[in-house]
Amino acid sequence: MKNKVLCVMVLGTLLLVGCGSKSDANEKNLSEATNANLIKKGQLCLGIVSKWPVDLPESERQMTIGRAPEMAALEKIGLVRSHETETDFTPLSNTSPVKTKVLRYELTEEGKNFYREKELPGLAGEKEIRGDICFGQQALDSVIKTEGPITVGDKKEMTLYYTYKIENLADWAKNPDIQRAFPGIIPTLNGAGKTTLNQNLILTDQGWEAQ
Repeated sequence: MKNKVLCVMVLGTLLLVGCGSKSDANEKNLSEATNANLIKKGQLCLGIVSKWPVDLPESERQMTIGRAPEMAALEKIGLVRSHETETDFTPLSNTSPVKTKVLRYELTEEGKNFYREKELPGLAGEKEIRGDICFGQQALDSVIKTEGPITVGDKKEMTLYYTYKIENLADWAKNPDIQRAFPGIIPTLNGAGKTTLNQNLILTDQGWEAQ
């Protein structure tokens, strides 16, 4: 008899757990909504955001900041390769294109593994495809706290405070040459598991979603 009562109690508990609503303002739902947003927008990239191949005119090649040292560092680890070529260039003071020498950087087969494209607004309002090189994926590590819900107009909002972890981290992101050329990598790597981020979430008909 005791065993039957225990089974009923366990079954009742499972049913209660299974009946949880996606609209509940609990840590599980908020974490899942935050992670879903990070899957879409949490790629960690170098911030190059350029048209590829990348052409460096002679005036840029000796610069110690910007694209010249960045491309040199990427070539050193084998993600890009360079060669001399010519391309058409239209000066601001002229409507006719002229031939100019450039050092052209192209992705290697290894580099293509880390290449990601984004559609961004162009100068004329048209969409342009720009490419970046990414070194990892941000994901939720642990929840620090939640705040809310609060009602804003006709909507409910919550805030989730969390630390992040980096999944699929590329080994080359730890390379000193890369970190010198792209210093923003350092605080990103050092902040994993330590830095507190926050995500605002809003309640929709489908449950909680990141704003």
